Amino acid sequence: MPSRHERRPPERSVQLAASLFLAIGLILQVWRIWTLNATYDQGLFLQEIWSGHLGRPFESTLASQLSTPVLVHGTALPGLGYFHLGQHFTPLLMVWLPLVMLLGVWSLPLVQVGLLTAGGLVLHQLARVDLPPRLAAWITCSYFAAGIVIGPALENFHDLCAIPVLSFGLLLGIRRNIPWLYGLCALLLPFVREDVGLLSFSFGLWMMVRCHRGWRWAGLGLCLYSALMVVLITNVWMPLFGSEVADRFMEERFGQFLAAQNGRGSTLDVLQAMASQPLLLLQELLQPIGPSLRFLITLWLPLAFLPAAALDGWLLMAGPLFVALSSQGGNALAVSLRFVLYLVPGVFAGGILWWARHPHLFHERWLKRLWRTALVLSVLFTITGNPHRSLSALIPDSVQPWVYVSPWRQLQRGWETRELLRSIPPEASVAAETHLVPLLAERRVLLRFPESSAYTDNQKQKQPAQWVVSQPGFNADYAPAFRRNGAWVRRSQAQIKMLLADGSYRVHRCDQRGIVLRHQSVPNTSSDELSLSEGDICVNVQFAQALSQMQQRGDASAPAE
Repeated sequence: MPSRHERRPPERSVQLAASLFLAIGLILQVWRIWTLNATYDQGLFLQEIWSGHLGRPFESTLASQLSTPVLVHGTALPGLGYFHLGQHFTPLLMVWLPLVMLLGVWSLPLVQVGLLTAGGLVLHQLARVDLPPRLAAWITCSYFAAGIVIGPALENFHDLCAIPVLSFGLLLGIRRNIPWLYGLCALLLPFVREDVGLLSFSFGLWMMVRCHRGWRWAGLGLCLYSALMVVLITNVWMPLFGSEVADRFMEERFGQFLAAQNGRGSTLDVLQAMASQPLLLLQELLQPIGPSLRFLITLWLPLAFLPAAALDGWLLMAGPLFVALSSQGGNALAVSLRFVLYLVPGVFAGGILWWARHPHLFHERWLKRLWRTALVLSVLFTITGNPHRSLSALIPDSVQPWVYVSPWRQLQRGWETRELLRSIPPEASVAAETHLVPLLAERRVLLRFPESSAYTDNQKQKQPAQWVVSQPGFNADYAPAFRRNGAWVRRSQAQIKMLLADGSYRVHRCDQRGIVLRHQSVPNTSSDELSLSEGDICVNVQFAQALSQMQQRGDASAPAE
């Protein structure tokens, strides 16, 4: 007798899985923003999209802080007039400007989780072309239960959330022979981000090898278009806005191949260097073996590993997988970060094509048990990993040392922080710590403090931030387990002491919620601003309490004795 799950109509199972994914994803994203667990990128993308309504799309002082002169060389201040397109070429983001103007900080979670949910629904339509309804539903439910999808859905907002819906749309156009759908998705993919062309190149390669003759020429055209777009975007268009590709990103990810050029070079230089150093390339692709194997196992776990035996999945993700294995740095093989979305279309579309050749195996009871077990493990591994601290209300941020903030305290902290920020005008320039960035991003000038408290205006003149915000108590809560939080407390203390000592700022607000400084050039419109002596005393008390708390609990950033 079939189980209750098997008696349920397949379409209803898909709808239920998609609804749960969307609802839980949105709830957790809203929780992250309210409780200050969303951080820098959430605000950076919000600011650059929001700037579009001023006629300056992609302008971002937050992005400017990550530019080569500011971050790497330390020879410049962040400033107005810098466009994030120098770091990542993401023109499709401006589609969301109306939603950002309507919903503000709450718009981006809707875009991110919504697009990933839509990707699963398009995947279901793709699966139904080649598979029976129940098997198509299993593939789709596996997508919604996969850690490689859940992790990126809960991350700070990113530009890669459009990859699944466009990729599955492109493949659906091929399988259903709908040229306009294929053409539209193929055209748009390289405009998601500069390196997504590597993914569409992989699709073209698969089309030439595995599709029938009518689509092979289209596959060749897609390979040529994708390669041309990657070269044009990274070597011609992005350098118009900044030097980050050559001066920073290539060194961070492929510096091992560019040693003869001091780590600097374009994407073409990297390809040439790889071709001239085949042994080094082979070593980078195969090592370290342990992390690479764990990465591949996690990729195929939601589909119980079986489709990994076929060629289709590997061809569909050939380009991105090559980049992931040949890159240096911890993010390259991180399965909960946005970058894994480059590989998601290959995994699930490859799974569909494998099952299309082995549909009879779906009736094997042992295989269904194996698949169910793999899905349960995928969800359990994702939950216990607490991706992006989305589940910190239930799971400690750290066990050894113990770091846990109760749900009630997190809710209270979100409310108190918003009350603290209420006195800052919406158009004012602000320097604030990274966990405050998403709440303050709808303005032209926002800086990350304590890294910066001044910027350059459109005339390249140095200007101080009108307001500075610090929450030493917030960072002290996490300092025992996270070294950077303890470092922020100490650096913020030093910076605030310096700003107060030279007389350029006054303490506007100060209590257990945090510290707000007002620049002397900004008129005081509040009747309860602290006096000079009260402000100095309060600042000293707040930092002393934070440092004492860190010392008692074992601050991870404290120097070893």
